[in-house]
Amino acid sequence: MHRAKIALPTLEGYLFRPVAAILYLKAEGNYTMIRFGDGTQELICKTLSHVQGMLAQYPQFVRVHRSFVVNIECMDRYVRGKGGYVVMECGKEISVSNSRKAHLSTAVEQYFGAHL
Repeated sequence: MHRAKIALPTLEGYLFRPVAAILYLKAEGNYTMIRFGDGTQELICKTLSHVQGMLAQYPQFVRVHRSFVVNIECMDRYVRGKGGYVVMECGKEISVSNSRKAHLSTAVEQYFGAHL
């Protein structure tokens, strides 16, 4: 069973937020900045790889760059090019590294049935 919320360790304790509210994750050294759909963000006391592992049961979270994991449900568009980039619903442009382009394409195809 997938939980609707996730417990995120912060500097002060734990933050309980709906998984669907997460737009993207950004590496900040040994911490992870999480951006939410309501415009707020929170610094989590875990590495990006660790937080990505916490979200492993949710196929909509895809690593697109060494420093970013995106919620593909919250992508507004994908712009082709060398690697290309995704534009999130909040307007944030996130580069897709060449080495992760095929992974993103596969994830989008499996999740939405669309080809990039």
